[in-house]
Amino acid sequence: MRILFLAPQPFFRVRGTPINVRNMLTALSRAGHEMDLICYPLGEDVVIPRVRILRVPRLPGIRDVKVGPSLAKIPLDFLMFWKALGCCLRRRYDVIHAVEEAGFFAAWLSRLFRCALIYDMDSFISDQLRYSGFTSSRPLLWLAEKLEQSAMRRSAFVLTVCDSLSDAVRARSPGARVVQIEDAPLEEAFREDAAGADRIRGELGLGAGPVVLYTGNFESYQGVDLLLKAVAIARRARSDLRCVLAGGEADQVARMKELAGRLDLAGSSFFAGKRPMEEMPAFLTLASVLVSPRTQGTNTAMKIYNYMQSGKPIVATRLATHTQALDDTCAVLVRSEPDDLAAGLLRLIEDPGFARALAGAAARRVAERYSLARFKQRLVEAYESLPRRASPRGRAR
Repeated sequence: MRILFLAPQPFFRVRGTPINVRNMLTALSRAGHEMDLICYPLGEDVVIPRVRILRVPRLPGIRDVKVGPSLAKIPLDFLMFWKALGCCLRRRYDVIHAVEEAGFFAAWLSRLFRCALIYDMDSFISDQLRYSGFTSSRPLLWLAEKLEQSAMRRSAFVLTVCDSLSDAVRARSPGARVVQIEDAPLEEAFREDAAGADRIRGELGLGAGPVVLYTGNFESYQGVDLLLKAVAIARRARSDLRCVLAGGEADQVARMKELAGRLDLAGSSFFAGKRPMEEMPAFLTLASVLVSPRTQGTNTAMKIYNYMQSGKPIVATRLATHTQALDDTCAVLVRSEPDDLAAGLLRLIEDPGFARALAGAAARRVAERYSLARFKQRLVEAYESLPRRASPRGRAR
């Protein structure tokens, strides 16, 4: 099939949605499909067979696009629409695969050009707008919900990543077909990087004590402030405890450093900044405990599957965003309170046998249910379920 793939993201970047997009493109390419990917003008160049990357033009003043809703997305999405329209006028596609808000205009394009639509939802945009604090405007939230409903109704299927999202799609659009394919780890198998871990330990000056590791963005819903408060409490019992945080925008890191200073964590919290994907095995190898202190949202983040695969014990908040993949047999789940999170960290640090048992159970679960090979197989099978049609080819590339 010929696929128009719309990803309103910087591509390629080491963060959830772009990594997921790359995994999908790779799987579909190996299955023999041809794709035109339209994305933002930002990100690393990658080469994927049978994939042509078409970037919208750069705009003055837009140097980056942060995770979640942002004003920068509005003009870039406008340009994506026009580029997608141009592609559809020049070529005939069998499928438009639209990620996140690209589904809003893809629903119209798929109807106009009579091709199948796959609406790829990592989350509800209307929910993102609410819990990110981007807007509380009722008319804007109403419009986002209506556009989501239109895309869901028009889709051959809605692609979701977790139970809570699938349930919400069925509730909001009862006639929609839902295909749920959970995210997967970065690689087929985790490979420890002991040398890299030693290098990072020395680079950051961590000493020999236990290390609590957080990876990901620093958006408010991620609970980075909750983690720092919990570490401040845990250090009363374990003064050798260190906390490493990898990720975050410069302004967000500055705010969290200020909070760490107020909590007397200046010498025990280490902000590593954004790191390339190739360094993630080293950071995971370094960790004594992995933590996800998220306080809002329901969709399961891709990093949870990487955490599980690493063979390191996990502490996470007892929210749907975690409990769809984790339970008490493979992680320590806690309330979103500093005291509870601190107790969870200390329990794993002070009971190595218990920590190893949970970590082993998590690794087995991800291998059985959420492997990268299984993710790619299920995506190809979902595409194979689409009705085939005989259609004239567009212009040669």
